[in-house]
Amino acid sequence: MKKVAFIAPTFPELSETFIRTEVDSVKACGHHVCVMTFIKYHDCSEFSYAIHVIGVNVSLPLFTTLSPVGMGKALSFIAKQRSMPKLSLFLSSLKLALQMRKEGIDHVHAHFAQHTSAHAISAAKMLGITSSFVAHGHDLYETPFDVDLKVNHSDFVVAVCKDMENDLKKINDDKIKLLHCGVETNKFKPPQLVPIQYQDKQPIKLVFLGRLVEQKGINYLIQSIYDLEQPHRVTLDIIGDGEQRAELQQQVDSLGLSTSVNFLGAKSPYWVSQNLASFDCLIAPFCMSQSGCVDTGPLVLKEAMAVGVPVITTDLMGCKEIVAPGTGLIVPQQCSQSLTHAITEFIHYPPQKRQEMRRLARLNIEQNFDALDQAKSLSNWIEDCAS
Repeated sequence: MKKVAFIAPTFPELSETFIRTEVDSVKACGHHVCVMTFIKYHDCSEFSYAIHVIGVNVSLPLFTTLSPVGMGKALSFIAKQRSMPKLSLFLSSLKLALQMRKEGIDHVHAHFAQHTSAHAISAAKMLGITSSFVAHGHDLYETPFDVDLKVNHSDFVVAVCKDMENDLKKINDDKIKLLHCGVETNKFKPPQLVPIQYQDKQPIKLVFLGRLVEQKGINYLIQSIYDLEQPHRVTLDIIGDGEQRAELQQQVDSLGLSTSVNFLGAKSPYWVSQNLASFDCLIAPFCMSQSGCVDTGPLVLKEAMAVGVPVITTDLMGCKEIVAPGTGLIVPQQCSQSLTHAITEFIHYPPQKRQEMRRLARLNIEQNFDALDQAKSLSNWIEDCAS
């Protein structure tokens, strides 16, 4: 099977666990894998594959193994760039190509339709190997850089939700594949169900998990808690960090919600997998930011449902594809009143209904979003690519 290099801007990134999940799952399919990144962060995790910093430990003698034809194709692609410095792209791509040659890479798969995919495509052309990339939200809808050029020069492109698939197919219908980000269901497992007679507890434990930024819609969530007729019937734990933290804490304080809303800060993926199931419902009030940034297939929804936690989220792009009937509630984005109604509805569900939602949530992930099943599709596409 082909040896695959995954290209990421930074790795491992706490808010981008979908990359780590994909690498693990493709490796489980039988591929030799490695990660190539521009910035490597140090954390306590152990990885079963190599992580290389692009441009470090480059084997210059391998330059003679690059074909003139491949170099010409790469230069032609780079010359057409409108959004990146061409010399910088060429030099970094050359270093990446030499590193991948040393590692014996057969296919390069990048995340994000920005500089990572540009480098991956250029380096692949230099080596005469195949390439692909995954588009996400901000890189496609907030700050798109030469997306049409990258799509047409890749062997295939992965869209993470149906709306994105439709948008990308307008560029090149033949090259677009739909593949939702998956969950490692062997790591995210629901606990043993509590007997129904012990479930009617108060208050209901709500949780938000993610970066504290505009497109997460947390300010609407905080307002919706304030607008509840019986706010004492819920608690909300906000897990994550980001640029809006001080502003959101001020909102909580000004509304007198400091006894109900708690900021727990960022937590590791392991902490999330071990503690998420203790909550009754995950609230994900995602919206489109003023700049156009949007979540297109939030992994957090799938992780919550994988451990049997129902969700309340918005009708935004990939969110509506994730929440199956009986697994949660969907409301309009940027509408705290609708969130209030949905939370109130959830509060008044009998324990039997909430337990059934837990069961259906887990079943939905097992059947539609298992990471290994998703990786098998990606593996087949990679194997089918002809150099």
